[in-house]
Amino acid sequence: VLFRSANKQATFDFFVAGQPSAAYSVALHRSLLIWNQKSAFKWTAVQKAANPCASSGPGGAALRATACGQAFGSGVLGITMYSYDGANHFIHAGTVFNSGSNFSIYDGPLRASPDFRRVAIHEMGHALGMGHENNSSIPAIMQPFISNTDRPTADDIHGIRAMYGLP
Repeated sequence: VLFRSANKQATFDFFVAGQPSAAYSVALHRSLLIWNQKSAFKWTAVQKAANPCASSGPGGAALRATACGQAFGSGVLGITMYSYDGANHFIHAGTVFNSGSNFSIYDGPLRASPDFRRVAIHEMGHALGMGHENNSSIPAIMQPFISNTDRPTADDIHGIRAMYGLP
C-alpha cells in the first residue's frame, strides 16, 4: 500500500491534455468510474484538465513525450506520480501517458497497438495506492505489463477493498 486517502475520496480532472481525440478523456473517465464501483473510495470526476506534474490540487492526466521532464523507460506506457501529506495521505495524483505509444481504445484481447483504456484503469489503480501484482500466475489489471486483462480482476478487487472497504 503506497498511501490512502484520508476521506476515501478525491477529485480527478479527466480531460487528457495532449490527446488526439475526446475518446481518451472518455476512456479515462470510465476508468475512474470502474474503480468507484469496486470499493468505498470514490473519485469525483471533473471534465477539466489538471497538471499531472503538480504537487497539489485535483489529479489530472496528459499525453506527453516525457513524464514531467523525465524520459519514459523502455516499454513504459504511463506513470502515476503522488504527493503526500505528513500523515502519509495522498494529496495529489497525476498520470502522464507516453505519447509515443501509438494508443488505440478497444475491448478484448490485446492487439499490436496498446489499449489506452486498460492502461488508464491500471494507472488509476496506482493513483488509489495499489502496487503491481508481481506474481505472473495471478491475473490482474495491476500486473506490471499490459496483457489481455482489460478490467480489474478478483485480485485487484480484493486489494482495493482491503485498502478502502466495500462499496
